[in-house]
Amino acid sequence: MTLYDENGFLGGRIIDWIHQHRENMKSVLELAQQLNRESHAFIDGRTVTVSDSYKLTTVVLFVRLLELYQGVLLNVDRGMRAPTRIMFRAFLEGFFHFAAIHKDPAYLNDYLDQFECQRKKLVNRIRHTTDPALEGLRQPIGPELVEEIGKIDVRQVNIEEVAQRGGCHNIYVTAYAMLSRAVHSSAADLEAHLEYDTKEQRVVGFRYGPTDEETLRTVCLAGMTMAEILKDVSNDFAEDRKERCDALRDSFQSLLPNR
Repeated sequence: MTLYDENGFLGGRIIDWIHQHRENMKSVLELAQQLNRESHAFIDGRTVTVSDSYKLTTVVLFVRLLELYQGVLLNVDRGMRAPTRIMFRAFLEGFFHFAAIHKDPAYLNDYLDQFECQRKKLVNRIRHTTDPALEGLRQPIGPELVEEIGKIDVRQVNIEEVAQRGGCHNIYVTAYAMLSRAVHSSAADLEAHLEYDTKEQRVVGFRYGPTDEETLRTVCLAGMTMAEILKDVSNDFAEDRKERCDALRDSFQSLLPNR
């Protein structure tokens, strides 16, 4: 019997799988929930002075990372392998920016300047296209806007540089690179959907449905990272959560397979 019905991952038979999965992975999932509550305790009633660009940026990045962390857990909960990997990759990319802001004093301005860089690229892409469907977007781009964006002189910072500046290049070339295969639906990542006959050494079908193969490693790695993020952002606001965050990080690490 398959683990899903015509509802796929959205309901029906998979609900039974979810309940069993939660019981099987109870230790790590309860730990993840504990970290989630600690993180929400930090943002509860939080206020930030808008003129303080450092604190404002770090706390906004923190809530983005917290949302992505919860996204990882929601996808894991239903055994969705590809969305779990994609969400975790997005989480790591956000973490690279967070780490770079904390470790490289010059990066905050570079990070904020990227908005202008992205704005310039978007306007130029629209104005240079000949697609009739985009005529409505091209019309508002007049000489004044063209002149304005022409004055934007901002160097684009790629994500590998961000990872280097945040001291995360080892993560970039390993976990991040592997997870990128899921984002781009590469042939290598599609192998997870193939069913092999090991004796015959051949493909005999395809795989679809919930799996727990991403649960332990992904939840532990995301948890260890989120605990460090919470510790750092707490320090930004002169709040000491080191003991609690280190304990959570160590607990995740103790559950990490093949450590």
